[in-house]
Amino acid sequence: MSIDSFRDHTRQILENLLAETPKADRQELIEAYTELLTRLYAAESHRLLSEVIEDARLRLDARLAPDPIRQTIAGVQTTIQDLWNTLWK
Repeated sequence: MSIDSFRDHTRQILENLLAETPKADRQELIEAYTELLTRLYAAESHRLLSEVIEDARLRLDARLAPDPIRQTIAGVQTTIQDLWNTLWK
């Protein structure tokens, strides 16, 4: 999952920060690791947004399809996703 991978990457970055602290200038470490965390956040956000856009495109294609079975499946997927989002929040 994206949250778990983000957490794992963040944990690794912070472990590296703590391991390097006695050897390096503190301000340089803060700047370097701030940059790493920012890049990690941007990459994870981009990946997640790409997944959402792809999912929306597939659902829209299914809803616009002339096949009623694909339209029904798309409706069920949307309902389940709405239910999941309601429970998650």
